[in-house]
Amino acid sequence: MSRLRLWLLSLALWLMSAAALAQPHGHDDAMASRDLALSIPAVPADYATQQLGPLAVSYPRAMRPVFAEALARAERDARAVGAPLGMPELPRLSVRLVPDAAAMRALSPPELPPPQYAAGVAYPSIGLTLVSARAPSTGDATRVAQVLRHELAHLAWGAATGQAAGPRWFTEGLAVEQSGEQSFERFQSMAQASFTRGLAPWPQLDGRFGGSTEQVDLAYAQGADIVAWLLRRDGPGRFAVLAERLRGGEQFPEAMRTAFGASVATLEEQWREDVRSRFALAPIWAGSGLVTVVFLLMMGAASLRRWRRSAKTRERWAAEERARRQPPRWVVVTPGMRGE
Repeated sequence: MSRLRLWLLSLALWLMSAAALAQPHGHDDAMASRDLALSIPAVPADYATQQLGPLAVSYPRAMRPVFAEALARAERDARAVGAPLGMPELPRLSVRLVPDAAAMRALSPPELPPPQYAAGVAYPSIGLTLVSARAPSTGDATRVAQVLRHELAHLAWGAATGQAAGPRWFTEGLAVEQSGEQSFERFQSMAQASFTRGLAPWPQLDGRFGGSTEQVDLAYAQGADIVAWLLRRDGPGRFAVLAERLRGGEQFPEAMRTAFGASVATLEEQWREDVRSRFALAPIWAGSGLVTVVFLLMMGAASLRRWRRSAKTRERWAAEERARRQPPRWVVVTPGMRGE
């Protein structure tokens, strides 16, 4: 089988698994509040607070089983998102795991409540994040551990940069990448936008976060893709340099040039070239051609199963034929013992 066929087969398998595992995802927000005094509501009496490394995690006692995975991962995830930014140990942070959007709103700073669509929210300037166990739009269960890691990435970025301002597409893209979110919807958005030339220029990308649902989805997808490309291009160490430069007072374009050795415009050109090569088969991925690929893959898998079944049948027949040609063997078994 040629390399191209192997590559196409691997791609189709990935798409099928991604489509099967895809779940609707809610957006979060890192609330910009450097110039706003925020007050933090008290934790309710029926909440427990657990210290996990730098994290003070509060949650309803009755919901501990719901948050078990997030609690088990929280300290490790906090270190994991801080290390690439040059912060192996994060400062003291507060985490509130809540049952639903109403509770998240009640326990957030009243001066800057979370958006109605958010399943998680981070306030980097005061080191606070909240994550809901239920998606506000659908009421479906959220992946609390993954959303929490996303929010911790926002808090880590704020701490590493000294709360320096930066484009939202970058901070959201970094949080998506660090949380390990794999969304088929975002992949599909990138494939379609690449094919239709709908990708926004980097300087205009932040404006997409205030647009339609499709524009917001694409803004998240594009930001995550840019950050992932930078990681492949230069490795995580350059992100620590970027954070250090921002903390020292450099503006984002200058800090990017220092960290990645090229202007933002040059980096965008290189990224777009990479996108064109990666999404060269976008008409297949994003359109009805995907159905054809999946259908052919399923037919191939069915043929393979039939071939394996027939091979096993032939082996069984051969074994039976060999047994018929051999002289009979007698097995003597003594009661209470095994033998042959």
